[in-house]
Amino acid sequence: MNDAQSRSAIDHALAQPSLSAAFLAQATASPDRVALRAFGSDERLTLGGWSARARAVAGGLASLGVRRGERVGLLLRTCMEFHVADMGALLAGAVPFSLYVTSPVSQLREIVENAGPRVLITEASLAGKARELLAACPVIEILVVVEAHAIAGDELSLAALEALCPGDFDVRAAVAVARRDDICTLVYTSGTTGPPKGVQFRHGGMLACLDSIRQRFETSSRDRAISYLPMAHVAERIFGHYAAFVYGYEVTSLADLGQLGAALQAVRPTRFFGVPRIYEKLLAGLQQAIAVSPQRDRLRAALASRLSRVCAEQAGQLAAGDDRGDRDDRDLLRPLAALTGLDQAHFLAVAGAPSSLEMLAELTAFGLPINEFYGSSETIIVTCSPPERIRLGTAGTPLAGVRLRLGADGEVLIAGPTITPGYYRDPERTAEALEPDGWFHTGDIGQLDDDGYLSIVDRKKALIINSFGKNMSPANIEQAIKGGQPLISQVLVVGDRRPYNVAIIVLDRDGVAAFAAEHDLGETSFEKLTGRREVLDTVAAAVQAGNQRLSRPEQIKRFKILDHDWPLGGRQLTPTAKVKRSEVAGQYQATIDDLYA
Repeated sequence: MNDAQSRSAIDHALAQPSLSAAFLAQATASPDRVALRAFGSDERLTLGGWSARARAVAGGLASLGVRRGERVGLLLRTCMEFHVADMGALLAGAVPFSLYVTSPVSQLREIVENAGPRVLITEASLAGKARELLAACPVIEILVVVEAHAIAGDELSLAALEALCPGDFDVRAAVAVARRDDICTLVYTSGTTGPPKGVQFRHGGMLACLDSIRQRFETSSRDRAISYLPMAHVAERIFGHYAAFVYGYEVTSLADLGQLGAALQAVRPTRFFGVPRIYEKLLAGLQQAIAVSPQRDRLRAALASRLSRVCAEQAGQLAAGDDRGDRDDRDLLRPLAALTGLDQAHFLAVAGAPSSLEMLAELTAFGLPINEFYGSSETIIVTCSPPERIRLGTAGTPLAGVRLRLGADGEVLIAGPTITPGYYRDPERTAEALEPDGWFHTGDIGQLDDDGYLSIVDRKKALIINSFGKNMSPANIEQAIKGGQPLISQVLVVGDRRPYNVAIIVLDRDGVAAFAAEHDLGETSFEKLTGRREVLDTVAAAVQAGNQRLSRPEQIKRFKILDHDWPLGGRQLTPTAKVKRSEVAGQYQATIDDLYA
């Protein structure tokens, strides 16, 4: 398929009344195109093969009595079977939704009791957790386990579910009744400020989001992407699932995040989305590669020159097309950019949490320009920079169809076709966040520059007001302290109603190991390395450098480095690396009190 045919197929898919109809349109147009791969195996599915298996799942669900609009729960890692199961539920007219596999059963129970799925689909490695959930939630009647060898009792395997599909099941008739206003999925908030909320999304909202992104970025069926974040995250659903079949590009599923580096090298994606922590780890790897290179002095000089140029371009002091003396530096750094596996990517996006300006500038200097997106579980993606005019440190400008304004207190308000119609079975919290005329209150404090670029200051409820009445953004302070220091994984700033700010600092295991190797520390224990004088001094220098970028009231006066880290999806972090501020403050209250003693 050439570029013109690809654009025509995308246009046709986006014009459909539902995601399920868009999927069938692309599968009909290009049945032999490889759509899905599984990293680490030869397993793959063409669009035609994906369509056939999804149809079988749809027919199997229908034979079990799953009705139009009924919810189907998915407790699956990011794997090929997710795409089959989710699309099968969509083709049946059901509402599939994903559960975070790292969440405890107590939290999953809250979600299941809200969503009310009769069918839950899981895999062998998660079957134990699924069975606990089944026992705790009588609403679940049928458990489907992907692997046949792992089923017990009256459970079904995925193959057995597919085998239940009647031979005369008419998938096109089932899809024909779907409309843009129908709900296509529920995305549950990660619960940093209370019980998870079930964000409803319409088929039309997802298609509108994909259309607005297509209008701003080059899109082709020849693209390649890696799907590796949890599908319970709305951004992964957009970029790793819906975009794959609407745009028609190839997705490689990666169930083990620890293999992301190897997957990037093997796939060489042309489109990549990540949360800030992923890019921080990639940058730390580049810094380590320079540190051990025989050409480190030349590389550091080239990077410094490129970084200076990036800063000048961002400040409007240098024309973006002016190459003066820059080609040699780019050529020298290009092999390093290739080490990330992202050297062929024309679409590099980051969202989900605040990004460090230093990190964005340094990756851009390496030849990896990252575009910061803004959105939420309730709005999908609403802003980003035009790719030819990326303004680092901002979330860009509104996408097509998005209406954006700032409230009197600076809160970002969003309206448009991608906005959720509300939280599932939660009218009270829907009314708190969504105005009758469609404006959604994001809870984020923002600023708009003269060119309409949005900058996010912080969460409205997270702002620090110290004992002198000074308002401060903890996110800005934390990013200033982290800077580009690969030793630091997380910074939690505390100072509300206090005379000054203090911080809890969490170190990065990989960063600490690389630092120990570079400085011949000999020790391999992470816990012991966190107390080594060389590590403490380097972190103290990062805090001092960060303080120099902050006003006096914002500066960190005292800090504590922990001798342990915070795992994703644990007590301190959500599965997408957002700090659970109130919970962490409670867990480390004694440490915080000591810092103020």
